[in-house]
Amino acid sequence: MKLPTFFKLITHLSCLVLFPCAVFAQEEGASFPVYGEQLEFQPPSGWKLAWMSGAEDGPYLAEYIPEHEDIDAWREGYLSVQRFEYPPSDVLQEIKAHKTRLADIALDQYITQAQETCGGQHQAMSQRTNMFNGIYFAVGGGYCDKYGPSAPFGEGAFVAIAEGKQFFFKIQYAWRPISAAEQQRNRPWRIAPQQAKEYLESIKTISLCGGEHQPECQISYIP
Repeated sequence: MKLPTFFKLITHLSCLVLFPCAVFAQEEGASFPVYGEQLEFQPPSGWKLAWMSGAEDGPYLAEYIPEHEDIDAWREGYLSVQRFEYPPSDVLQEIKAHKTRLADIALDQYITQAQETCGGQHQAMSQRTNMFNGIYFAVGGGYCDKYGPSAPFGEGAFVAIAEGKQFFFKIQYAWRPISAAEQQRNRPWRIAPQQAKEYLESIKTISLCGGEHQPECQISYIP
């Protein structure tokens, strides 16, 4: 039986936003130049580009962590920026017919998956939508108190889905308490208020660049 278009959309977005479904054109891990529409953003001071995968002119993932940390065992902080291709036009029309936005659906799918994969209790944040620099954003997140060996004291994240003109994007700031004592502080999200404010304010400054009728990008993924 043919699946309804809207159900296929949700499956498509789950693949894109939650799982590594893209066919990578570059060697995984190594940095490479990116062309076309991108997000103009500023990584936190003292952070490094630790991992990239994807295609120069298509979907890609870039991951940042503090300079002294390891991408496979980070604790202090994490930032990822991902670019995705939009689904076909008939699917976008279906979204519009349901009086919702692609960013809202993608964020909802991300939060649902985070709840399902949490090994303990997941506390979701309220989801909000806003326009920053002419871009539609859906912003949410949450905290899981038991995330596995890589994050024994849990992991929290702010997640934003941004709708560009040619692509859509996912921005994620994450953090991991480093001890049982730290896990009990700054409830419910286990992040210091000032740090949370800095991450959220950073999302608000993001703009589009590199695409048609857009400014030249200042962000660079190559040394």
